Amino acid sequence: MPETPAQLLPNDTSTLNHAPWEAYHHPYVRDLAFVLACPNVLTTWLDFSADQNTHQINVHNSAFWLSQFTAYRERLEELDNTTAYQQLTRYLLSRPSPNRLGFHFEGLLSFWLEDGYKLGLHAYETLASNIQLYNGKQTIGELDLILYNHKENLTEHWELAIKFFMGSSPFAPENWVGINSNDNLQRKMTYMQNKQFRSIWVDTQDHGRVKIDKRYGVIKGRFFLPINHSDFVYPNWLTPSFPIHQWCDARDDAGLAMLDMTTLRPAHYIEWFTKRNFYDERQQSSYLAKYLANSTRPNTGLYFKGNEPLVIYPRQLTIENNRS
Repeated sequence: MPETPAQLLPNDTSTLNHAPWEAYHHPYVRDLAFVLACPNVLTTWLDFSADQNTHQINVHNSAFWLSQFTAYRERLEELDNTTAYQQLTRYLLSRPSPNRLGFHFEGLLSFWLEDGYKLGLHAYETLASNIQLYNGKQTIGELDLILYNHKENLTEHWELAIKFFMGSSPFAPENWVGINSNDNLQRKMTYMQNKQFRSIWVDTQDHGRVKIDKRYGVIKGRFFLPINHSDFVYPNWLTPSFPIHQWCDARDDAGLAMLDMTTLRPAHYIEWFTKRNFYDERQQSSYLAKYLANSTRPNTGLYFKGNEPLVIYPRQLTIENNRS
């Protein structure tokens, strides 16, 4: 797998992260804008299973997602400024487990696919979603989205993942790890390739049996670099415009000393997508009072320093995961 350096990251990571989703006021509209405007983390699919006979997997480039966001921008304005927002809210809350990040991501993209196709804003018709896979009577997985691309006359299978990963040197795919240390980028891609992308024919409820012509891995989210790492070099598989922020080792006194704890606000779970400004004053004052009273190390999790996301996370979990 090639690891040729592609681009240097400036010390001030916040200046690199153009965030058009922040222009929207309603939280769900902001989340929807985020999942459209955010590019895929990958510039190309990385094959970690070269010894297995698997199908070719594609990724949409950043220009594709920018064009989809641009085409849908007028509709985003309508959702943000009229009672049409209720359509989006009802759609998302009617889905299973709407507060889980993966399901929320799937719900947002599904709304865009259905709504945008109905309005003629893109060429993707949803044929089926969440198709269960069986081995006999046992469920062994599911397929996220089966779409018909009317522009290319192809049936496409999209698998979705939203990932918020902390990176550590040497910043290979296995070195980008989640708060759950069993989750990393390489492991997720291997599972997608070996399990979810193996199907050729799919039985759908409304369109009969269809043959998959093309497969796409859609992996979005945010990455976080160590706070004291100033010379990060992009590997050539990582999209340069992918949102990148910072994380601080919860056991690193020197790193924690770089932070003004009085300016930090603990984030709510859903804010891994986008920040909810209405939490700011109450949440920050409550955290500050607790921190000053106890003078303890901050808990593991997502915080905001102003509008910039920051993760506090024990490095040991990253090291242990990379050894597994």
